[in-house]
Amino acid sequence: MTDPEPPHHDPDGRRLVAPPAVSRPDEEPPGHGELILIVEDEPEFRELVELWVTRHGWRTAVALDGTEVIRRFEEEPPALVLLDLNLPRMDGWQVTEWIRSVGTTPVLMVTAYGAEADVVRGLVAGADDYLTKPVRFPELIARISAALRRSRLADGTHPDDAPIQLDGLRIEPATHRVTGEAAEVHLTPTEFRLLLALARRPDRVIGHAELLRSVWGPTYGEETQLLRVTMRNLRGKLAAASPGRTFIATEYGLGYRLLPSR
Repeated sequence: MTDPEPPHHDPDGRRLVAPPAVSRPDEEPPGHGELILIVEDEPEFRELVELWVTRHGWRTAVALDGTEVIRRFEEEPPALVLLDLNLPRMDGWQVTEWIRSVGTTPVLMVTAYGAEADVVRGLVAGADDYLTKPVRFPELIARISAALRRSRLADGTHPDDAPIQLDGLRIEPATHRVTGEAAEVHLTPTEFRLLLALARRPDRVIGHAELLRSVWGPTYGEETQLLRVTMRNLRGKLAAASPGRTFIATEYGLGYRLLPSR
């Protein structure tokens, strides 16, 4: 079934029309009971997110601020976190840094902050994806599904899990470890997937849309800002670990290419 059109919101993300109808009983929802932690202090928007998430097959837990996120993780670690940035006590960037300090749980930021500087800061902190309010709820559900799918794949094995050795860089897919000439490279899960997508096809140009689909999921293809910011973060970390070595070339108007040697 095609999801109903998302409800309209005012600039603060408040719901102005009714929530989605329940899916037909013969349809398989994308969720399979995984726990989604919703970190949002605006009641109406939070309730609407809960309705959409639960009606698509997931369980929900709620946190109103950063300190409650820590308590929720201690009770039952969620499969994914939907995170607002404008929170009391600990802001969303600090919450993301804490989540990254304890594991690789996917973090999807859902916030009114849409400036590129905010996107950059969120991805640097370790967020996997970023949506700005007002939210199209079918897109939110698709991105939750994609993030959970990526997380499940990361926990499994891949036929090409043998280490990849480049000039100045070693990539170990099985352990998600990357080592440069001067130091180990500490990548977020998304940055690692992006590097691996390029490294598995060295010296070949991979287009923007193809990289987005490969790294974030099949519903992506036009989110070039997300790709550009993640690529910038990845390049910075690789440069710090192997000074003087350029690993990724930009093919303007086409995509990116990994350079296997100097």
